[in-house]
Amino acid sequence: MKFIKRFFKWLFIILISVFFILSIIPYFFSDHLKEAPTKPFENSNFFEFNHTKFHYRLFVPKHITHKVVMIHGFSGSTFSFRNNIDSLVNHHALVVAIDMPAFGYSDKSENGNYNDSNKINGIHFLLQLIDKHCNSKKWHLVGHSMGGITIGQFASKYSEQTQSLIFIDGLPFEQVEHSFLQKLLLYPPLLKWADVILERNFLSQHSFHQLLSSAYSQDADSISTAGYMKPFETKGSGSAVIRMGANFSYPSFNDSIINTLPKLIIWGANDQWVPMISAADYLKRPNTQSLIINDAGHCPMETHPEKVNATITDFISKLE
Repeated sequence: MKFIKRFFKWLFIILISVFFILSIIPYFFSDHLKEAPTKPFENSNFFEFNHTKFHYRLFVPKHITHKVVMIHGFSGSTFSFRNNIDSLVNHHALVVAIDMPAFGYSDKSENGNYNDSNKINGIHFLLQLIDKHCNSKKWHLVGHSMGGITIGQFASKYSEQTQSLIFIDGLPFEQVEHSFLQKLLLYPPLLKWADVILERNFLSQHSFHQLLSSAYSQDADSISTAGYMKPFETKGSGSAVIRMGANFSYPSFNDSIINTLPKLIIWGANDQWVPMISAADYLKRPNTQSLIINDAGHCPMETHPEKVNATITDFISKLE
């Protein structure tokens, strides 16, 4: 009996010591990441909402017939829609592409608000500002991957601003209750470890090339690899993703509103990240059109822009 007590006593001491050491080690690593640029792109703009900085890009045609907001998925940014914006602008669409906090050039600080509701309200705030300076047309919402969840949330809360929903390999999936255990992710040494591991293990052309090639279901080129990696070269990129995860929960979707809105679902048949079977229920819903691209993966708007662009512009043109 004494042996067992002694064993657990030393086991406890060892575990506490390991925990203490692991909590200190990350602070010995130097941080070589850069401050976020003040003007990442020529048409970059920033706004602050609820102590959180949002980066967005605005593309304005000579004559505005449609209004489109584009929301990227996990690890994406406004760069994700680089092959689609010109086509929309040429069809007289005012286009707003927004970086969600934790990604792109939006907030990655410890003071940012990364919860889902803040993202939705931040988008609403921006669109209201733009609406004051242009026509009163409603917005076509484009969401890729996790961005499909975001636009579903937005439409549920702000249906008066929503003209249609365009989902690309992502949908408003089931709600998830926020767990108290998620807050454990905010333990400061764990956040520091996230920044260290990102910089030393994942921030390389090779890692991002592998990641994108998997998403594309084809070999990613150097331009795509560099474009996705560049925003992650800014300070706090790793810890911001952890902060987002600690605040990750889905507000309720209003299915009755979503069902009444015109919807376009675009999916890559070879998507291994979010398989097409996930869209089976939505494809049967009312007011829904679809485009399935047989040889595309998770990012058809990047790998098959001609098909995607033609389908989107045709879809929104028929709704005006």
